[in-house]
Amino acid sequence: MVRFQNSVRGWLHRHCAVNGRLWPTGLRSLCLALLGMAVVNSMVHGEPAEGPPPPARSILFFDLWKLDDWHQIDLQCGTPRWRPEGTWIDPTEPLRGIHFPTVWRDAATGRWRMIYSTQWSPFTLMAAESDDGIGWRPLAVPDADPIGGKRAPHHIFTLPDGAGSTAYIDPEQTEGYRFRIFARQDAEPTLARAANDPDHPWHQAARAGEKGKPYISEAVTLVSGDGLHWELKTGGHWRWDRPGWHPEPPVFAFWNSARRQHVMTVRPGWGDRRQCLRFSSDLRTWGDPELQFQPDSLDTNGPIGMYGMPVQPVGGGAGYVGLLWIFHNSSSEPVNSFNQFFGTMDAQLAYSYDGIRFFRGPRRPLLPRNPSPDPGCSQIRPCSIVETESEIHIYSEAHRGEHGREAAAQREAGQTPLGGLVLHTLRRDGWMSLRPSGDWGRIQTKPIVLWQPEILLNAEASYGEVLFQITDEKSRPLPGFGFADCVPLRAADQLRHPLAWRQADLNSVLRQPVRLEFRFRNASLYGITASHHFLDAQDAWLLKHGQPLETTLFDY
Repeated sequence: MVRFQNSVRGWLHRHCAVNGRLWPTGLRSLCLALLGMAVVNSMVHGEPAEGPPPPARSILFFDLWKLDDWHQIDLQCGTPRWRPEGTWIDPTEPLRGIHFPTVWRDAATGRWRMIYSTQWSPFTLMAAESDDGIGWRPLAVPDADPIGGKRAPHHIFTLPDGAGSTAYIDPEQTEGYRFRIFARQDAEPTLARAANDPDHPWHQAARAGEKGKPYISEAVTLVSGDGLHWELKTGGHWRWDRPGWHPEPPVFAFWNSARRQHVMTVRPGWGDRRQCLRFSSDLRTWGDPELQFQPDSLDTNGPIGMYGMPVQPVGGGAGYVGLLWIFHNSSSEPVNSFNQFFGTMDAQLAYSYDGIRFFRGPRRPLLPRNPSPDPGCSQIRPCSIVETESEIHIYSEAHRGEHGREAAAQREAGQTPLGGLVLHTLRRDGWMSLRPSGDWGRIQTKPIVLWQPEILLNAEASYGEVLFQITDEKSRPLPGFGFADCVPLRAADQLRHPLAWRQADLNSVLRQPVRLEFRFRNASLYGITASHHFLDAQDAWLLKHGQPLETTLFDY
């Protein structure tokens, strides 16, 4: 209440004055009393005292921790659908393959755009466009002038002696650049820069005339405002500030909106196939790499590596999805190089609620390899995730040859392209779902509070039905909100189905502890969207006594 009174006094000083002089004391006291009554009234009804209600966001079923009870329920991993018509092979260099594709929607034209490299090194960026994100064509960029000349009209940039990754699309447009590629450059370009820079890590090596050393490498960043015109930035902001750390591509990044930080997913070292996170507020100063994933006690079927992990925010603040590349190294042959170099690759689901701590989902491929001889029968490496209003597009490198054997496989195949881009699509929020294991299933959420009178359900019940009710904390249905009172979802597939009851209005259950309960058969639940907050016991007590809630900590 003291904080409220101070806020009102500040409001009076800003608004209750004429020509810089405060209104009379009696009038100000009346205003204070009226405002106090209004706020106390809102607090009694449980409204948050700190600003407007939070925006709606999804409850996704990565796991079951938001449920207090469930019966006859299976937690199922999504099944993205391979779209053969979305396969893309570069027409100019069809035998080179596609590496690290980045796909986005262009706001000005409404068209889809893509950039990718046709080589691991030198990193050779090409551009393509599409009307629907499925069928592609080369996108000529006449004013792009790559080093060494253009290979084709849609060739936009070359990084000599360098390797890159998928582009990070920065929503903050830091330093005016919307697109960034974290890359590395070796050999002559690095030594040439080092020779003229006494602070360069390889300055002494350059002065000594060292050449051909595999460890001479420099972290660089490629930047672009539009994704089509690129320039090289040196200085190693993402790597040199941590001596002894020697990562290699692929390097992915995403924006953590709650923490307001850029987050990099990257390896601990060269040839070390585990995954780390690194955090930065300005894309210049980075924290130390923090180990996130390595094989654990459940990974006993054979040696694996965790090659890379693109990450996508999902559900309007519900969390983050990672597609973890799993490199399968099982072989009857002894290891004949520094590390396991040969094998197949697919991708498993990882997820996080806060973008800081990730968990591995079901230990099976979300993106399994295709049957031979289809594209991606040996390797599928997802790189770019784009959400539309109705579905999710996942764009991946696809290889018919195993890792480390691509070139040999291409020589044996002659003129048949063994690498390209493949597309998988998934329904919106379709990463995980709940489905009855037999006939009827039931779930019940932990206590929550609703701030807005709308609950939207993402469910597929084309040949089934979904019933729902709202209860109090003790699972007693609220009057008018029982299963018998609801308007069920039947014989329908809906992405945003509004929950409704025949006689009751959701406004009557706002700002109080409630539970949501669902009964469903022959149906899959993918998500629930609402302006909500999951309660702990202290929250529930505060809410019942009209006290404000702090809803920003662990609100996921």
